[in-house]
Amino acid sequence: MHWRPLHLLAVLAVSGCSFLNPPTPLRPTLPANNCQPISVTNHNLTGMAHYKERRLEPAKEEFLIAVEEGPKCAEAHYNLGLTLTYLGEKDEARKHFIEAADLAPGNRVIWDSPALRPYGEPQKEPKKKKETAAERAPGGFGNRGGMGGY
Repeated sequence: MHWRPLHLLAVLAVSGCSFLNPPTPLRPTLPANNCQPISVTNHNLTGMAHYKERRLEPAKEEFLIAVEEGPKCAEAHYNLGLTLTYLGEKDEARKHFIEAADLAPGNRVIWDSPALRPYGEPQKEPKKKKETAAERAPGGFGNRGGMGGY
């Protein structure tokens, strides 16, 4: 069969043009080399392999086991958060991103990650609003309970 441009166009249309619209790249996961016990590292590595292949449900299962067996492993929490984000489980992802940041206060990769940014800075308390002089002054605009107010 001789391929004509119209045939090629039909093949592209049927195939979904996946090479024209590649999937969005996944954010990189983190190795958990210093996490204990060793099974945490092994489950994290297996989860990372699934994640790279976009097999997110098996990756989630491996990262869940890693977190269960090594609850102090920041990287496993972070990787689980990434996976949950791509699965659309944003609330659960948030918990693991914050836990990862809390467990690794000096880890700039975790703290600077675009994946964590939407959740703020977990270790910082929200700043209190500063009162203006007018709000502190008796009878001032912001202090209606004081003298001279309405």
